[in-house]
Amino acid sequence: MTSTDLISSTVDVDAHRVPKGRLLGVDVVRALAIVGVFVMHFPMTGWLHAGPRAEAPAFLRWLDSETSSRAMSLFVLLAGVSIALMTGGSRPYTGRRMTTACLRVAVRAVTLFLISLCIDEFGASVIGFYAVLLLFLIPFTRLRPRTLFCLSAVSVPLVTGYAIWVVTSHMDWMMSDTPAGLAILTHPGQWGDYLFSLVFTGGGFQTIYGIPLVLAGLAIGRLDLHSHAVRWRMMITGFGVAVAACVLSWLALYPFGFADVIDGTQPPGMAWQALLAMPGERSLYATSAVGITFMIGSALLLLGAFLTLMDLPGWRRALWPLAAAGGMAMTWYAGHFAYQSAIGNPKAYSFVYFLAVVVVMLAVSVLWRRWLRRGPLEWLVHKVITIVVPGRSLPKAA
Repeated sequence: MTSTDLISSTVDVDAHRVPKGRLLGVDVVRALAIVGVFVMHFPMTGWLHAGPRAEAPAFLRWLDSETSSRAMSLFVLLAGVSIALMTGGSRPYTGRRMTTACLRVAVRAVTLFLISLCIDEFGASVIGFYAVLLLFLIPFTRLRPRTLFCLSAVSVPLVTGYAIWVVTSHMDWMMSDTPAGLAILTHPGQWGDYLFSLVFTGGGFQTIYGIPLVLAGLAIGRLDLHSHAVRWRMMITGFGVAVAACVLSWLALYPFGFADVIDGTQPPGMAWQALLAMPGERSLYATSAVGITFMIGSALLLLGAFLTLMDLPGWRRALWPLAAAGGMAMTWYAGHFAYQSAIGNPKAYSFVYFLAVVVVMLAVSVLWRRWLRRGPLEWLVHKVITIVVPGRSLPKAA
């Protein structure tokens, strides 16, 4: 047997371990998001050896800057896509079946929140904010894609304007001293402050910032993602939106001179012009309306492209390691915190070290998915959902 035959055979076996109807292109994009999270949490300061941050190569500094916030933005948007698929995809459920699906979404959110508290024992998890956003989406599951896209568009300046208002006028709201992790469960007197932070200010406005992203994701998941025509429209529209966002940001910062205004205003003050700046040195990610728009366009482009590629046998074989890892994204997200805690949370890594981490993730994912359909945490969440809310089998969320 040749090596090519072995790869083909491996992919064929793995394909049998993919839940029926699962959109592997979504998993590939989710894997790219987890790699982006690794870029953020494994800061690279040298090619072969880690060094001082100030001496990091220019490319690695650029990669860290450009990845910051965008990987988690992509994850949040994909949460909306998953909820759309759990509730019927392009043909939303009705009646009792929709009620069952929404109950499962609620149980999923509660389960993820508890998992997030466990992860917080090792590092600062964002899954708790993710869980709140899943609950937020339930009332919107019956809306059409066009309505959802409009709501997403309207919410963009509102949520980023809210972040600017808090940073400018209510910085005290962001000063939370509630216990982290599972310890919060033993301090009922602080639950109110904890919930306020979780929803309105925590993690740098993670929940508020995610509202337009999950609405856009829900809208995307309501499209017919199996249609090649829809996928091409997603790619074309997404490319146009992403480019337009970049051009708008550049025009605002330089020809219109907003860069000078923003550079002269630092927290606790935040100029309204930060709405038109990309996340980075000139704007907190949560204050960038253009940044959110750019991520929605990028997600449309990536999803359209990889959904199309994963229908082609050659690309399916080549991208299967990414799809396998994307199907275990929650396991890898939690696992990388536990791993870093075990090795003492180093402040810097080399590029070679980071590459080794990614290779190990892909290899283990392929081996795991050869025998099992779900990662450990994915299996746990699925079990809890189906036990707490039994009923008619529903399509697996991508």
